Amino acid sequence: MQEEQAVSTDAVRAELKRILASAHFDASDRNRSFLSYVVEEALEGRTDRIKAYIIATEVFGRDPTFDPQVDSIVRIEAGRLRRSLERYYLTDGRVGRLRIDIPRGGYAPVFVSNEPAAPHHLLKGPPQVLVTAFEEEGDQSTFPTFTRGFTRALIVALTRFTGLRVFGAETALRHPSDVDPGDAGRELAADYLVTGQTALQPEGFTVDVLLVEAKTGRAVWAESFERRLRPSEIIALRNEVANRVARALAQPYGAIQSDRARDAEGRAPEALGSYAAVLQFYAYWRTFDRDMIESVRVGLERAVAAEPDYAEALACLSLVYCNAFRYGHRIDAPDLEPDERAMALAGRAVELAPQSSLAHYALGLSRWFSADAAGGLEALETGRRLNPNDTTILADLGQRYAMLARWEEALPLLEESYSANPAQPGGYRVGFFLWHFAHGRFEEALAAARLINAPSVPYGHLAVAVAAAELGLREEAAEAVAALLGVDPDYGTRVAADLESRHVAPELIALLIAGLRKAGLAVPGKGTEA
Repeated sequence: MQEEQAVSTDAVRAELKRILASAHFDASDRNRSFLSYVVEEALEGRTDRIKAYIIATEVFGRDPTFDPQVDSIVRIEAGRLRRSLERYYLTDGRVGRLRIDIPRGGYAPVFVSNEPAAPHHLLKGPPQVLVTAFEEEGDQSTFPTFTRGFTRALIVALTRFTGLRVFGAETALRHPSDVDPGDAGRELAADYLVTGQTALQPEGFTVDVLLVEAKTGRAVWAESFERRLRPSEIIALRNEVANRVARALAQPYGAIQSDRARDAEGRAPEALGSYAAVLQFYAYWRTFDRDMIESVRVGLERAVAAEPDYAEALACLSLVYCNAFRYGHRIDAPDLEPDERAMALAGRAVELAPQSSLAHYALGLSRWFSADAAGGLEALETGRRLNPNDTTILADLGQRYAMLARWEEALPLLEESYSANPAQPGGYRVGFFLWHFAHGRFEEALAAARLINAPSVPYGHLAVAVAAAELGLREEAAEAVAALLGVDPDYGTRVAADLESRHVAPELIALLIAGLRKAGLAVPGKGTEA
């Protein structure tokens, strides 16, 4: 935990003023008064007066007969105030040097340094996540199992992401939402806690969720979810919220992985474990930067040599070799055939972790780029069934269907993937580009093409070139052609063969070649012949 610091009363009062003035501090008027009261009492050295009875009578206006053993209003409001403070320090409060906290187990505030703690632990393996029992707010007698059911649904949804280690429901329900993160971390070796509360009202329900780093107690991510209450659909709505939380936390580029990636930044290789190689893979996968591929490959090879049964690392390494094959990116492995190595690694990952959506994803791409489109789709669909929350599979599967011009299957998958995970790599927007371009919506096609952001591979440049050419934007089209040739100087001579090898529908190939010619790229032959 961060250590309490000797700070001036002026600095604390200035921080309190900043909190109360922030639009991101979402506490009620009552809890603003609560915070002000306990801070002033602490600064005046009267922490002995920071008790539930005194807070209830002097801040909340309860009469002298108030009994904290009967009326839990102070405890409930303290939980809300803590969450409001945590949300503030995830937003406006991130930049300050001082932090006001109210530790669980009491109501007296502490004043701590807001400097991030330096990481000391090795990133040896996948993060271990404990979902605590969520607090219940309000009368839940109409749906008495709602909160317990939400906790279980969230655990199920997180468990589908096999890159995490998630403690089971029985363990979760033994740990209340106000458990000390450090205690849970020491007891279970948990890296993160997922905690929060549910509230039911006649017209709807609210779920507040907080992700906390166990070692430091640092708030990493927080969000509130509100839904209208339709009794006949309450289970479906509860599960939908649980799935959204799981996606936000566990998907690639989600809250947990992003936090772990920041933890690994700038640290020496010997201070990083095999999991760091997986994190580096995801940094590479965002843009397919060819200057990164060799270092990522070497790191993953070391990881699987050290841990031969690490299925996630095997799947990631398969994807690296698949990229080396499909994009022709150079790797220092002259004795290996990248496509064969990719297929073998993916098969081993599936054998070790048959429930892993990532392993089936790697197998799907290996098959797709080994001239087996049907087998590729089959493996990707298997991965989707195993984890419907995996937005990488949703996006890539949508893109494969788009290449086949199977729009009714492609568009829902692409739209769902970006709706659930707007931060995922732009390369999957090729599917949106193809859809708009095939239907003559060139402005929309160009807008999608500009978001692809994969400068080390040809297809983003190709998309911009053809869409800009159709709109008469000659300068932008010419710049895109130049960038395309910078990646592959001979692309014009082999464009048709390349697109055919990627299972792009013949009618799309004809449109793209016509567009490339209009953009100024010399493509030999007539029609689609290269």
